[in-house]
Amino acid sequence: MNNKLSPRHSVHRIFVVMIFGLFLLFLLLMLLFGARAYSVSVAGSQKNNNLYTASAYVTAKFRQHDTGTDQEIYCDTLGNSQALCMTDIIEGTKYITYIYLQDNNLKELFTAADTSPSPEMGTIIANLNDFRIQETSGHFYQITFQDCQGEQSSLVLHSGTP
Repeated sequence: MNNKLSPRHSVHRIFVVMIFGLFLLFLLLMLLFGARAYSVSVAGSQKNNNLYTASAYVTAKFRQHDTGTDQEIYCDTLGNSQALCMTDIIEGTKYITYIYLQDNNLKELFTAADTSPSPEMGTIIANLNDFRIQETSGHFYQITFQDCQGEQSSLVLHSGTP
């Protein structure tokens, strides 16, 4: 009986090392492509996030202040910025909510009507390059946002009951 094992050659070892090297190469390429796809996805999400946040916030505030008879929506200025103003009467005291742009930040300021507001007092909502409000006939407001990358979004809101 011949119990002789087949001899192992150096070609077998080289083949195993090459297969392992190819596996590592494909694993590295997969990680690189996955990381790039993730970074592109995150960048796109951040780009749209400021416009979405600003438009959703303004729309919600607008609708919130468009329901009562003691509430009013109008355009005014705060500092050097155009502002969307919304009034509330709480326990007999009149309050104004200002939404305006200052230093590339869309801000909100809630204050009593008899105080003199300062633009620096507002809370940051989103980073924007431009925020414009245009009141048209019939109590329509066209609001335009522009983010820091130059993307624009506009919406038209109606004040009052239909």
